[in-house]
Amino acid sequence: MNRYLSFSLLVAGILFYSGCGEDRSTLYDNNGHKITPSGEKVKWIYETREGRNMIAQNYVYIPGGFDVDGDGVDESGFWLAKYEASESNETISPLNMGTIREAIRSNFLIYNPDTKRFDRQLDINNSNYLTSGLASIPEFHVNRVKFSEGNATGSYSPVEAAMAMTFSQVEDVPWRVSLPSEKQWMQIVKLVINNKENWTSGKVGEGKLYRGKRYNAVNRRYFVIANNVLGNDLHVPEDYRARVYDLSGGHAEWTKGMFAVNDRFLGGNAGLNEYTTLGSNTPKWWMPILEGEDRPLHSIYGAGMYFDGANTSGATDTLNLTGVTGDVDPYAVVARGGSDARGDETLTGVSAAKLSYGPGFKDPSIGFRGASEYVE
Repeated sequence: MNRYLSFSLLVAGILFYSGCGEDRSTLYDNNGHKITPSGEKVKWIYETREGRNMIAQNYVYIPGGFDVDGDGVDESGFWLAKYEASESNETISPLNMGTIREAIRSNFLIYNPDTKRFDRQLDINNSNYLTSGLASIPEFHVNRVKFSEGNATGSYSPVEAAMAMTFSQVEDVPWRVSLPSEKQWMQIVKLVINNKENWTSGKVGEGKLYRGKRYNAVNRRYFVIANNVLGNDLHVPEDYRARVYDLSGGHAEWTKGMFAVNDRFLGGNAGLNEYTTLGSNTPKWWMPILEGEDRPLHSIYGAGMYFDGANTSGATDTLNLTGVTGDVDPYAVVARGGSDARGDETLTGVSAAKLSYGPGFKDPSIGFRGASEYVE
């Protein structure tokens, strides 16, 4: 092969590696750091003005560079609040928040058993939810939220949490923040369980995952999120590290994932189960499985368990979104992570999932945190 052809193929390879959607003038040096054709380094994402704005509001960058949901496409990274939400003193009036049905359609993604992903919105003609405004719900309450250590707020229904995030945007950044998606939550899970820094033994798969309740050496409250664990995200250095708090032992947390009651993996009538007991209808990407293994982690390792609800009549609402409250909702919103406020040790764990509550359910043990869109 002549020298000119070799150089052409090398340049083509570099441009291909930069990925679709990248500025084609952006190249990478041997350390994976972005450079321009002039050799000038492009800032890491946390060094940019937008990144500093996110950090100032207590968001940290969650690396991508690997395939989370098994569709053959590597996910990019996103920003995640490193603490659970706490209320500000600014109450938001629901008068201009729109209808109940549209709030659910716009803020949640429904599990699709055909694709095994959360890729559907509520049907625009769905008759399960009222078309009246959110302001018509007497118990509806929303404040702007912030993310700071301590005083995490519970008793926000999924709809209230989604609307609180709508009115708690970070200024001067290109990324909209909302509740994390199920794919984003599982991106976090995969980064947590495959990082030896999050295991009490210092080795992946041995000992236990930190329970995430306290600061002491054996039971600390944070998990370490790192780049280059499952893939290399070129927005941050290979040795990038960040801490995220209370994913396991604080409040359970709402995501934007929803299940139709009949699509829950054990039929909505099986209660608390190990992920290891779930069948082939459960997508592998949605279970806590270590890289290179086939079986999900058992709860004895601290990953958490799966709660499929204990009734077949519907998920529970405490707000009137359907015209009735109680076990009536045809959809369950996924609550993830710890439930320390209830003392529910069996459900504590970063991968714990609870599927018995509708979008109108409120409880002091369930809170939320913000996440940005995926960073392109």
